[in-house]
Amino acid sequence: MAYDDQHDTNPARRYDLDWLRVIAFGLLIFYHIGMFYVTWNWHVKSPHAGPAAELPMMLVNPWRLSLLFFISGVAIRFAADKAPLLGFAGSRAFRLGLPILFGILVLVMPQTWFELRQAGLIEPDFF
Repeated sequence: MAYDDQHDTNPARRYDLDWLRVIAFGLLIFYHIGMFYVTWNWHVKSPHAGPAAELPMMLVNPWRLSLLFFISGVAIRFAADKAPLLGFAGSRAFRLGLPILFGILVLVMPQTWFELRQAGLIEPDFF
């Protein structure tokens, strides 16, 4: 079956939102890399930490999460128009639940363990 613009029931893809999302997550990645090098308190620090990266980080800090929540809200609004509410909620719970569970078990738990272990606050046994 050939693609036909006149009979397409899905609205056009919002490439502007895709690019905003790419830019926002790019800023998020560089922000977290920068946290390794600034003098502010964070999980791990570089021995080369200093004030050089603090000004750009302070410029991004007030609106970085607001931008991500705005983009997510707009994307959810457009996606919710395409499915019944219950089906949409179930789909989102499954699609977002598995990555968050993975992140908690594979990323957050070991990070917290290493941080507490380095500070000498817990025993060497992970479990």
